[in-house]
Amino acid sequence: MVQPGEWTSPQPQGQVPPQQHLPQQQMMPGVPLHPAYSAQNLVYVQTQQRVGRGNKFWLFVAGGIGAFFIVIILALVLIIWAFLPPPEFGYRLDVPSSTYEDLGSNREPYLITDGYPDFSTTVAISNFGSGVIIGDRWILTAGHVVLDEEFGEEQPGNWVISVGSDYENPLSTYDVKEIHIHPGWRVDHSNDGLEYGVDIALIELTSPVQGVSPANWAYSTEMDSTMLDSLIYSSGFGDYSARLSDGSGDYYSQRRAWANTLDRLTDDVDPPTDYAGDDVWQGGLVIYDFDSPDRGHNSLDEGENVGGYYSYVGIGDSDSEPLALEGTSVPGDSGGPTYLMVDGQWIVVSVTSHGSTDGYYGDIAFNTRVSSNAEWICSVAGDDLIGC
Repeated sequence: MVQPGEWTSPQPQGQVPPQQHLPQQQMMPGVPLHPAYSAQNLVYVQTQQRVGRGNKFWLFVAGGIGAFFIVIILALVLIIWAFLPPPEFGYRLDVPSSTYEDLGSNREPYLITDGYPDFSTTVAISNFGSGVIIGDRWILTAGHVVLDEEFGEEQPGNWVISVGSDYENPLSTYDVKEIHIHPGWRVDHSNDGLEYGVDIALIELTSPVQGVSPANWAYSTEMDSTMLDSLIYSSGFGDYSARLSDGSGDYYSQRRAWANTLDRLTDDVDPPTDYAGDDVWQGGLVIYDFDSPDRGHNSLDEGENVGGYYSYVGIGDSDSEPLALEGTSVPGDSGGPTYLMVDGQWIVVSVTSHGSTDGYYGDIAFNTRVSSNAEWICSVAGDDLIGC
């Protein structure tokens, strides 16, 4: 205790009162802490001031007024948000969503006889993905539909192939006899393995498909190698349940189709992991982007991907003008076909592989090129398929 009249030494210059260290906020378990947000020993300095009673009153008044205005602003934001159009999800927002269903079901005016692909060859694989009929007993799909890094590999008896435009109300269903997975995908079925263009598989059925003629497919790279900038159509059973309702069943289960332009082709992609036949069975990709109505989201405009997210898109360009039914793939479309007109016939040139899960304008769709994998396909199906 300091007695009256005693002298006390002043604090050293620059020294401040003891500082309060608040506990660091705890992260959710299992969520890695990004290096940019690692513990930085942040210090929170609390200063104390004496406030008179009158000042306290006006502080309370000011605080109440501020809180009132904050509530009003939040309410206005919520009202504005409620009236904003939903973000795009694989289809143009200025086109009725049902139009993409009509196209996928070949309903008027999108009839086969009027020059559109026969989308009945696009089938649902259980409720997990899509595929395409290329032979009486053969379904072509993406490798990750049947062998996935997260979900593993299901046995053939657990799969059901649904034919028809609504997989919850199919025209017919077929059991699976055997699943054949490209060896390049089997040895590396991770996200890193997607870029090598071997994300592909064949499903062999126990009995032939009835009522649907198999789709023609690109059994040689000569069939599609000169077709850049051509019109393509893709289809699949994408999961739109969070945004759309079809009025039947527990899920949105309709087959949809969309148009796009063939922006990139890659071939002879050699995966870095060794596997049986890796000197012959190499991969390839068919790539396109989702152009917006205002022409402001042309990711493959020139050179490599403008956004820089994918280093393996190859060199080329892309027209920013969207097609009338421009669209892109979303989760659930995996394994579905892309059709290209060659010599007056629609042929399957790829199956949906990967890309963004958002379905936003500017997103890039990567599809496993069928002709690059034709030798592997024929090694499995043999004479059962035309072209082998």
